[in-house]
Amino acid sequence: MPVATFVINMDHKIIYWNAACEDVTGVMTSEAIGTNRAWYPFYPEERPSMANLIIDGRIEEMKGLYAGKFNRSMLFKETWEVEDYFPHFPGGGKWLSFSATVLKDKDGFVIGAMETLRDITQQKIFEAELKEKEYLLSQIIDGCPVPMFVIDDEHKVTHWNRACEAIIGTKSLDVIGTKDQWKGFYSKQRPLLADLVMDNKLSELTDYYPERWAPSALIEKGWEVTDHFPNFNAGEKWLYFTAAPLQNQEGNIIGAVETLQDVSNQKKYEEKLKYQANHDALTGLATRNLLMDRLNQAIAHATRDKHLLSLLFIDLDNFKTVNDTYGHNMGDQLIKETAKKIQSVIRKGDTVARFGGDEFVVLLFAPENENYVSNVVQRISQQVATSYSHQGQTLTIGSSIGIAMFPKDGLTAEALMMNSDRAMYRAKASNKGGAFFFQED
Repeated sequence: MPVATFVINMDHKIIYWNAACEDVTGVMTSEAIGTNRAWYPFYPEERPSMANLIIDGRIEEMKGLYAGKFNRSMLFKETWEVEDYFPHFPGGGKWLSFSATVLKDKDGFVIGAMETLRDITQQKIFEAELKEKEYLLSQIIDGCPVPMFVIDDEHKVTHWNRACEAIIGTKSLDVIGTKDQWKGFYSKQRPLLADLVMDNKLSELTDYYPERWAPSALIEKGWEVTDHFPNFNAGEKWLYFTAAPLQNQEGNIIGAVETLQDVSNQKKYEEKLKYQANHDALTGLATRNLLMDRLNQAIAHATRDKHLLSLLFIDLDNFKTVNDTYGHNMGDQLIKETAKKIQSVIRKGDTVARFGGDEFVVLLFAPENENYVSNVVQRISQQVATSYSHQGQTLTIGSSIGIAMFPKDGLTAEALMMNSDRAMYRAKASNKGGAFFFQED
C-alpha cells in the first residue's frame, strides 16, 4: 500500500502530494501543489508542520509543539517521528503516525523536506479498547475476594490483588512488573506453582512440593498444592493454592494465574482432631492407636538395625478400691500423677501410652540389654509407689508390670502386646507390686 507522502521545498511550498495523501487528508493534489499551506489539512489555523520546522532547523520549537509525542528516528538520520491526534479532518478525527526528514542534493545541501503519514486510527481504537478491557480485568481481579496473582510469559507479575496483599503481607507495588513473586512466599529464590505451570515443568512439582501436589479436579491443566508458609509478612499460614496456564486464542501459553486460600484454621482443627485421636484426654499420653503405630515402626527399625525393643505392660494395683473409696475425681488425679511419674523415668525417644482405666504401656526403644530394662522397671515401680496427695488425702498404690522383649518374645506388635500382657497378669497373680519378664509356660 502506498505511503501518504508530501514534499516541500526551501520556500515551504508543496511540490509533491500523492494519492495516498489525498486519501488520508481529504485534500486533493490540485489543491495542495504550489501552496505553502502544508498545515491546512491538519490544523484549524496556521501553524508550521513538522516538515516546515525541520527545514528551518527549529527543533526546539518542535519540542514545544509536539511535547511528549515526538522522537528522533532510530533508523534514519535527521528524521523525526510523531504520533498525534487530529480532530479537524472531514468525517471525524484521526490518529496519524508521521515522520519528517530533510532532503539533500548530491552535494549535501538541504533542498527541502519530506513528510510521510500513516493513519493509525483503527490501531489506536483497538489499543484503547484493549486498554479498557485490561483496566476492567484489573478492576475485577483487584476487587475479587479470592487472593490471586498473574504472571506473563516472562514470569513477570502483571496482577497482584488486594486480597493477595492481605493474606501474604506483600504489597502489589513491590512485585508488579518484576519477577520477585517468590519473595512473598519464601526466604530464598525458587519458582512458585504458577512459574512451574507456566513453563510446563510438571516433573519438578515433586522436587518443590513432595507428596503435596495433585491435578486440579475443576480446572483444566491446573494443579493444586497445600503447604505451610512460616515466613509471611502477615504471619505464618497454611495455604491451599491452585495454578493454571493462561492461553491465547491460538492455544499458546501466555501466562499463568495462581489463586490462594488460607486453610490455617482448618489445619489447626485437623491437627487438634489428630492429636485428640492419638492422645489420651486425661493424661495427654499416647493412645493405643498411636502406640501401635510407633511400635510397628520401631519393629521395622529394630529388624533392620538388629537392636532390642522392650514393651512394658503396667497395671495399677487396687485402683478400683481407690475409685470406690475416694471417688472418681481422686482416681483421675491419681492416673494423671502416675502418668507424670512414669514419664519422668523414661527417655525422650521412648513412648508411654494409656490404654484406658489403670493400664499403661511403655515402649523402650533400643535398650542396651535386659539389665537396663530391669533398672527402668524398678524405677517406674518406685515412682508409682510414692505417696499421692489430693484434697488432704494421702495414699500409696502399687503396680504390676509385664515385660516382653523383641525379638525374643515376639516379632510382631500383636505378639509383643499379648506376651507383655500375659507377663503382667503373672506378676499380679504371684506378687502384687512385682514385675516379670515373659516366659513361655
